[in-house]
Amino acid sequence: MHVRHAEGVKHLLAKATQTPERPEGAATLRGHTAMVLASAEELLEHRGLASLRAAGLDGGAVERLRGLVLLGAAVHDLGKCSDHFQAMVRNVRKAPQLLRHEALSLWLCWPGQPLASWLSGAVNGERDLCLALVCAAAHHRKFWASAVAPEDSGAGSSIELLTQHEDFHRTLELIATKLGLPAPPAFSSAHRLSVSWRSHPREQFSAWQEAFERQVPAGSPDARLLAVAKALVLAADVAGSALPRSGERRAWIGAQLAQRASTEEMLSVVERRLGGRSLRPFQEAVAHSRAPLTLARAGCGSSKTVAAYAWAARQHPGRQLWLTYPTTGTATEGFRDYVHGADVSGRLEHGRAAVDLDILGLQRDGEPSRDQDRLDAIRAWGCDVITCTVDTVLGLVQNQRKGLYAWPALCDSCVVFDEIHAYDAELFGSLLRFLEALPGLPVLLMTASLPQPRLLALRALCQRVHGVELKELDGPADLEGLARYRRVYPETPWSEVEACLASGGKVLWVSNTVDRCLDVADEAQRRGLPAMRYHSRFRYVDRVHRHGEVIKGFKQDGPVLACTTQVAEMSLDLSADLLVTDLAPVPALIQRLGRLNRRSSPEAPLPPRPFVVLPFTGKPYEQPALREAEGWLERLGGRELSQRDLVHDWEALPGPTGAARTSSTWLDERFCTEPAPCREASPGITVLREEDVEDVEQGRVKAQEAALPMNPPPSWLRGWQSWKLVQHYPVAPRDVLTYDPLRGARWRKP
Repeated sequence: MHVRHAEGVKHLLAKATQTPERPEGAATLRGHTAMVLASAEELLEHRGLASLRAAGLDGGAVERLRGLVLLGAAVHDLGKCSDHFQAMVRNVRKAPQLLRHEALSLWLCWPGQPLASWLSGAVNGERDLCLALVCAAAHHRKFWASAVAPEDSGAGSSIELLTQHEDFHRTLELIATKLGLPAPPAFSSAHRLSVSWRSHPREQFSAWQEAFERQVPAGSPDARLLAVAKALVLAADVAGSALPRSGERRAWIGAQLAQRASTEEMLSVVERRLGGRSLRPFQEAVAHSRAPLTLARAGCGSSKTVAAYAWAARQHPGRQLWLTYPTTGTATEGFRDYVHGADVSGRLEHGRAAVDLDILGLQRDGEPSRDQDRLDAIRAWGCDVITCTVDTVLGLVQNQRKGLYAWPALCDSCVVFDEIHAYDAELFGSLLRFLEALPGLPVLLMTASLPQPRLLALRALCQRVHGVELKELDGPADLEGLARYRRVYPETPWSEVEACLASGGKVLWVSNTVDRCLDVADEAQRRGLPAMRYHSRFRYVDRVHRHGEVIKGFKQDGPVLACTTQVAEMSLDLSADLLVTDLAPVPALIQRLGRLNRRSSPEAPLPPRPFVVLPFTGKPYEQPALREAEGWLERLGGRELSQRDLVHDWEALPGPTGAARTSSTWLDERFCTEPAPCREASPGITVLREEDVEDVEQGRVKAQEAALPMNPPPSWLRGWQSWKLVQHYPVAPRDVLTYDPLRGARWRKP
């Protein structure tokens, strides 16, 4: 016996709709479940085997994977039958739900619960039933620490599951049909969960977690299978939600995943970049590497990126190419230099990609705006080349959203990690974990140099995971040995700066803090020397313009002085005639020197250019790293230096301790699924100025365009934690900071 309209709810909704009494099919619980199941079937058909192979699992498990993913997709939203969710989705409940819907889905289906015995026929045994249910609970990455509302949240002490509702039964009938199950159970009344000091769902979840994780130990093949299945269920849910809103059908998924550039089309990117020149022997060696893991170690000017495209085209045709960079700036530059305007479909992926595409005019004609594209989250599935920040890919191992969304594309790709020497210890540990967990993905690592502990860690991993030695390729000897630099020791750096500018030269001055950068620029102006300022403390839209002005200035004839901070280390593709830099850790100094005399080549050598190192102590660097840099500089002396000279002594140093694999929330947590960072947090706060709020709220300016990264607020500034939020950004009152689009921002002094 079914109650048609339980508790005044005519239809069980899965999605918000403007017409809840007459909802469109995809907004209902049954309609959304059907679409997610259809998406899961499509993903399994096109990426089931690839998912297993990427994770180093036996392809014979494809039917088992299919059972887990389909069951997880089928039940993932059953918990939306609760009275709390139905009231919330209709905007008549303001208090939080007592339990989130994915936790309720698990509660309904776990062994011993109302739907368990019926669902067990969809998979082989209770173990796989539990694996599938954990996949279902994982699809919002908030299980289970965030599953239960805090006691003081006003959520109440009980929640009803409207399992007697006709729409719930019709959803179960759909699942029975799709999974080949017998007729589902019928419920004549709702199921109620109550919270009290005697009984609490947290205790039940804890008990289930303990039993489940005994059965599925961390590091086991089932733990890896579970991670893969979680990613596919989440991707199916995203697609199942996005496709109806965009007017697309399930076939869109297969069409996107089958779309790949040919070898000839990918090689056209290489030919376009070379401009009629041939690949150098070093680039040819990279392009011919068939190793599962290749390390290309070469300095500036060796065109490692060209080699990476040639490697993908020749060794991995038909696979998507992911090129990852440490920063948003380098990712955008990589997209603009290689993908934009090329005969391959490409996509830029990072937190500010939409803003960069708009500001820099990189949007393809006819391409929908990302703000309005309902399929934006999964557009990467259909591209030939993805240029992104490394967090997009390595975020996968820490359950980050973009990495999980990317799985259907990523599992059948080849991946390039550039500038790996710039990774902090946490990020390098995430890289090791990625390489270990996904041995089926061909990977190319690129760097100017690498300290010994990290190199040894990569060698050991390759031997352990692949059973072969790490393929190591060094840059061209003539280029690596070319004399480019010469340290000079003037009493004041300004004599060198003024002499260089007087001869029409280009000066790059890199400071370790924004305050020092601005002080240098102010001193330059006092001396009558026009100076450009480029650092991180600009509104993003202004920072992009400052970046462009510096690049343009260094390309044009005539003297230029650019006063910058660490942002110059990787995001500026320029060649200076003089470098002035604060003392910094060795890898930072090597990166800064990479902007000096960058265009010199064996074919057209230029005289070595001078650099000045200024004393520095304090944050953002630790004193041991600065002492190490002082010793390194002393060994280098004042002789003419090549890139080989720079890295030789550094690679022999003990180096950073960051050569240990990290824990992975994607692989290790199993019963729980929550995101975690994949790199070390940097102190600071990103704000909106009060002056920009009206433009943001009225849609005249995007919040990301106006976002302003700042150092931590000074101690005198109290109460900033309670500033108003606009689109998740705290709003800084007018009187707490100064801002100039050419100088940047500073906190006001009391």
